[in-house]
Amino acid sequence: MAQRLKQKGHRGIIIARAIDELEAKKLLDDRIFAKLWIGDRISLKPSGKSLIVRELRAKGLDEETISAAFAEYEGLFDEAEIAGPLIRRKIAGLKGLDPERAKKRIFDFLSRRGFSANTIWKLIKENYDYGPAEE
Repeated sequence: MAQRLKQKGHRGIIIARAIDELEAKKLLDDRIFAKLWIGDRISLKPSGKSLIVRELRAKGLDEETISAAFAEYEGLFDEAEIAGPLIRRKIAGLKGLDPERAKKRIFDFLSRRGFSANTIWKLIKENYDYGPAEE
């Protein structure tokens, strides 16, 4: 925050006062920010753990803070459950496409969203219609 305010041309004393006031109101707490970010990514823009971790690192959070935030979602953060609705919508949009191409597109889509390869293949096997049943 201090760097950003300095880039905007604010003086040191003003920056210090602003940061002190924001910290007093608990508006600059990285743990709270990380927890809220993860919650938003679960409910508003479903994303996998690797993407969320990358985003939080890009925001300047350290590994300990990120791990602590994910620990608070222990048992609530299930990638397969989060990606389930995404894969079903994607499959519906790919009807009529060659099955191999459709699976690749689904895999690529979920990979970009940060889901692990194991989770993606598990969901493809569970949700994708492979065609005629084996005898």
